[in-house]
Amino acid sequence: MYDYRERERRFLAAWKRGVQLAGPGDFKLKAPTVEAATHKGQLEPDWDLIEETLTARSRGEAAFLAAMCSFYNAEWGQSLLVRAGFPNLCDLASKLDEPHAGIIAELFLNYPGW
Repeated sequence: MYDYRERERRFLAAWKRGVQLAGPGDFKLKAPTVEAATHKGQLEPDWDLIEETLTARSRGEAAFLAAMCSFYNAEWGQSLLVRAGFPNLCDLASKLDEPHAGIIAELFLNYPGW
């Protein structure tokens, strides 16, 4: 049986790990800490900051952050992936190491929509 609450819980747990790995400064924290967030809306990507700083990051950091942003807003995330040099999923998969790829895979498996 499909349990939507479990899917949301797993997505939030993976999202928190992703926020920590990407850097909490790239997100608008609306909770006392990343760990204390109870909803993904408390950890939204900081659109303006990410737009300004994407190309100053390493390719791997940019790819991971862009992939995360894709879950927040698919069109924006896709444009970030293209700017980072990863126009498709296969290109992205070839760049991410296991910890980063594992988070993206967990987000993909449990994405309940934003």
